[in-house]
Amino acid sequence: MANPNNNMNAYNQALEINRTLKKENDALSELVDEFEHYLLNYNVTSSADDREIGRLQDMIYKVRSKYG
Repeated sequence: MANPNNNMNAYNQALEINRTLKKENDALSELVDEFEHYLLNYNVTSSADDREIGRLQDMIYKVRSKYG
């Protein structure tokens, strides 16, 4: 028979890990929001800039579509 204390310790450990990951995920999401806002307001001066900004915006969209 499994030791209930071991189960509770494992549960508490998993809960703590999940809380930490949520905090990290929320912080990263906020950073991506700020970066996206920066890209949307960037003054494009060349076609190379435009392509790079488009590439970065596509990456943001794909990540949000996959995980959001």
